[in-house]
Amino acid sequence: MPEFVPSGYLSIHEALNRLGRELFPSAWTGEEHKARRGLISEEEWSRIKDLPPARGGGAGIEIPRTKRAPATKAAPHTSGDPSDPLYQEEYKARQRHVDAQRRLRQMLDAGELEAAILDPWTGKLHQASASLWRRHDADRMIEKGQAPIPGSRNTGKLLVKRFAEANEPKKPLPKAKIREAIEALKAKLATESLTRGQQADFLRKTFASYQLTERQIREIFRAVAVPPGRPKKSDKSI
Repeated sequence: MPEFVPSGYLSIHEALNRLGRELFPSAWTGEEHKARRGLISEEEWSRIKDLPPARGGGAGIEIPRTKRAPATKAAPHTSGDPSDPLYQEEYKARQRHVDAQRRLRQMLDAGELEAAILDPWTGKLHQASASLWRRHDADRMIEKGQAPIPGSRNTGKLLVKRFAEANEPKKPLPKAKIREAIEALKAKLATESLTRGQQADFLRKTFASYQLTERQIREIFRAVAVPPGRPKKSDKSI
């Protein structure tokens, strides 16, 4: 059964897929999340494969030898055979996945993307604060797709507000969304004073997956009254 994702949001898996296709246009397969952790590169394997295994408390202490020890076959790595091409393909897939996770964390911390935590018991969506991405376990939260629910000991599903891919043209804002945009701007202006230019920026950020036309922005402005005492700037500059 497909996982439920509220309208306007993406699962962590889909968000990473979008960023992965942007970072690695030709290499990203969408199967990177299946790659195991703890794999090593071919270069690292070449460096360590012939080293004798560390044993006992004297490991790391060089002991003089009277006779040269016979060469022994390198023991296999605990994660498999790093010399196998399929192993190295999996290693590279894991590295791509880690890079996409790192990029997602950076964008969330910078405010370029927004995340929410879905409480599976109440159905409520909690806005994820920017400080969440500065925690020592932020990478683990993205890896598991879960984060602590504010004010609770439980964890919820981590979601990312829907965003368009870099090479994907944005769709025009549907007429059905105009009313939603009007209400969102009214709620914003009830708590914060914004110029028309700042209001336009707010609308574009709030509906980042859509292309707002100048005509739509003016239509939204006409439906939102300017609070008394604030000078109204001309819409022609928008």
